[in-house]
Parts: sequence; C-alpha cells; structure tokens
Amino acid sequence: MKKTAILHGMKAILPLCVGNIPFSFIVGALSIGAGMSVWQSTAWSTIVIAGSAQMLALNMLQTGASIGIIVLTTFIINLRHVLYSASMADSMRHYSFFRKCMMSYALTDEVYAVTVKPMQENKADKWCFYLSAMLTFWFVWVLANFFGALLGSALPNIEKYGLDFAMVAAFIAIVIPQVKSRACIIAAIVASISGILLVILPYSLGIVVASLLGVIAGYAVDRADEKGASSLSLKGETV
Repeated sequence: MKKTAILHGMKAILPLCVGNIPFSFIVGALSIGAGMSVWQSTAWSTIVIAGSAQMLALNMLQTGASIGIIVLTTFIINLRHVLYSASMADSMRHYSFFRKCMMSYALTDEVYAVTVKPMQENKADKWCFYLSAMLTFWFVWVLANFFGALLGSALPNIEKYGLDFAMVAAFIAIVIPQVKSRACIIAAIVASISGILLVILPYSLGIVVASLLGVIAGYAVDRADEKGASSLSLKGETV
C-alpha cells in the first residue's frame, strides 16, 4: 500500500515538475548573473523553494531595491502559503510536530494543487502520498536550479530566451482549475487588472498591491455570499 501511495504521489506531481524545469533553470542562471556562486544559488533554492519570490527578489536586486523592501515584498507574495497551510490543517492535525514541519517545508503551489484533495480523504497512506509528491517536486526543482546555475555563465543574457514564461504557464495551469467560485473569479479579475494598472510602481510593488486587492475583493464577495445564504436560510425557516 505504501509503495502504491508513493508511486501515486510521484505520478501526480511529475507533470508540474516538467513544467517548472525551465523556471527553476532560469532562476539558477539569473542567480549567477546576480553574483552568486553555483553552490550559493543551489543552497538558496534548496532552502527557499519559492520560484516567484526568488525571481522577484532577483529583479528587485537588479533595480537597486533595498534589502528591507525585498524582504517585505517577498514576504507578502508568499503569504499565500499560510492560506495553503490553513486549508490543510484539519488533514494534518493528527500528525506529530516533526511530521508537520516536514510537510510544511516544501508546501509549494504545485504540491498544494495536487495534494489538497487527496489529503482530505481518509486514507491510511496519505502521508506517504504527500511526502512522495513533495520530495519529487523538491528534487527536480533543486536539480534544475543547479544545472541552471552551472550553465548560467555560459549563456549570457539568458533572460532574453523567454524561459521565464515557464513561471507564468505553471501558475496558469495551477490557478485556472481552482477558479470556480464567484469569490475566486472576482479575486482573479481584480488582481489581474490591478497588476496591469499598477505596473508603473517601483520595485515591483504593483504585484504586492494587486495581490492584496485581489484577496480583499475575494474575501468581500465571499462574506457577501455567506450573508446572502444565511438570510435565505432564515427566511426559509420563518416560512
């Protein structure tokens, strides 16, 4: 049973791993261009495991942003991982503290997308499934970053090859299937339009503001829907 769960975890995450190879590769290559060594780039990717934050941080370093602004921006960008953890908390509640730490280590967008539903099911080997998916993604991510850093110096101006579009494609593949409710649709629309309009802000702060506006809009719509449902329920009980 455990072997089956492990194989299922690897099979579920592999398509997203393939899509992220160019993304991780270019993050490694750009890290070299920013002054890191191969091992520094690989270690950074191993610890952070957040491609969008890494790419954003590299771009902000190149534009001369201060460390404080970079830390604040990447922190806000990665706040979505708190929401991922919250939505999976019930599924992981019975695990030990050590296991929870392991599971949170690489709870990326991709890992969350393929494991959130299976983890909610009452299966004995879901821990093996999750760990298999997480470690497979982590291994491919770090390996691609390493080769990107290794070959980065041999490919000057690698950003001109357009490999960073892999990040956009990966996020589209993850987000679109999740955008089903009215709140999610509104949040996506508000964030997208805001991101385009606020692109003029320095240090990529437009992304941060757009993310916050999308979250606020989605939350407001969700609350309105809940109130509407409660009101209809009360009217039905009264009748």
